[in-house]
Amino acid sequence: MPESRCLQGIWSNPWIFIFAAAGSAIGLGNIWKFPYMLGANGGGAFLLIYCLCLVVVGLPMLMAEAALGRTVRSNPVDTVNDLAERRVISKFWVALPYLSGITGLLILTYYSVIAGWAFAYSRRAVMGSLENLDTEKSVALFQAFLDAPVEMIFWLTVFLTLVVLVVGQSVTQGLSNVVKLLLPTLITMMLALAAYALVMGNSSEALSFMLRFDWEQVTFDVALSAIGHALFSLGVGLGALFSYGAYMSKRMSIAKAGAIVVGLDLLVSILAALIIFPLTFEFGIDAQSGPSLTFVTLPIIFDLLPAGQVIGLVFFALLALAALTSAIAMMELFVSWLHERFYIGRLKAAFRLGVGVWFCGIAIVLSFNHWDAKILFGMNLFELVDNVTSFIMLPIAAVALSILVAWVLPEPMLKNEMIVKTPSHFGWWYTTLKYVSIPAAILITVAGWIGV
Repeated sequence: MPESRCLQGIWSNPWIFIFAAAGSAIGLGNIWKFPYMLGANGGGAFLLIYCLCLVVVGLPMLMAEAALGRTVRSNPVDTVNDLAERRVISKFWVALPYLSGITGLLILTYYSVIAGWAFAYSRRAVMGSLENLDTEKSVALFQAFLDAPVEMIFWLTVFLTLVVLVVGQSVTQGLSNVVKLLLPTLITMMLALAAYALVMGNSSEALSFMLRFDWEQVTFDVALSAIGHALFSLGVGLGALFSYGAYMSKRMSIAKAGAIVVGLDLLVSILAALIIFPLTFEFGIDAQSGPSLTFVTLPIIFDLLPAGQVIGLVFFALLALAALTSAIAMMELFVSWLHERFYIGRLKAAFRLGVGVWFCGIAIVLSFNHWDAKILFGMNLFELVDNVTSFIMLPIAAVALSILVAWVLPEPMLKNEMIVKTPSHFGWWYTTLKYVSIPAAILITVAGWIGV
């Protein structure tokens, strides 16, 4: 398809696509979930398997999604419809982009709430509310915040307003300028914070833990965790790369761009570990304490450090920034569709979607206090939406997108989209996607369903 087919424009520079794609992958999971999983699964053993999973599972599926987006030069919904109308694929597949888009919006409902926590704690760091904390005081502070729905809704509103304003900009001007700024800022802040943590914390023990490889730690559960987090971290299945792929120049190599995106995602995860582990080892804190590590334990550590309130402010601002880069991608699929299909302005489309997400987000907020009731399978609303999207909708969308590319689209069409220098590179990707990435993703999905 010609470049002009894309109504919303083309990224003016290959690095803009890379920044946008990497930003869609990099989020809260990289900052707190990766260090927690690294600690819970044996350090170096998990890190090695995770890197392998990124290369042989995550990267091929990410490339498949971007290639699919560039085939028709339109939003994901119209792309699949166009392929079906030309009888390239069956009409069975037309529901797939809706699944990806709805999954992204549902994740955004609770993702925005958690991002609001980061904003709230940034303000607390500025106001000095995170000073003189011990475990009891920190737990009480966090619980008091969860018991204050009005404040949580305020920060939810602030975050979603930023998301709407960014996504509502044009692709070639506003959105591209924002993504060029956000990701470099994020990485620069993380490099500075990691350097500080390595100097002030127990860097030798942290590095030893992260790099020590113990064969006894390599279990089936560790492998499943690594595969699952690789897919979750890259955001495969949300349709972000599907959407952004439509804005890629035909001269850009998807293979090269995808490899850089995966590398940046891994870099941010490792930097997050280098920020957290030296400090937790220095002060004897359990690095496996999950979400409470971020909002209960780390404020205590920051209070013990020189210029700790400033470090706390930077860290929580970092969390909010990482959340913003991912949230933009979660809304992009339907914004681009509304803009191209119904000629609704991007800002108006983003606003309408944002209002819907906001109302759902309020329900999520209330599930932490007034509506904290187990509504289904022993879970409250937040837990239910999190589990349904993470363990059912997202894996199904990721696998289905990859199957569509690997087993349904004509191979010559894919060769034209991938733009690789040698046929062997295409062969590696195509074979790995078919016989390694898709089976591995199915394995982790089924294992999660049956509780392995």
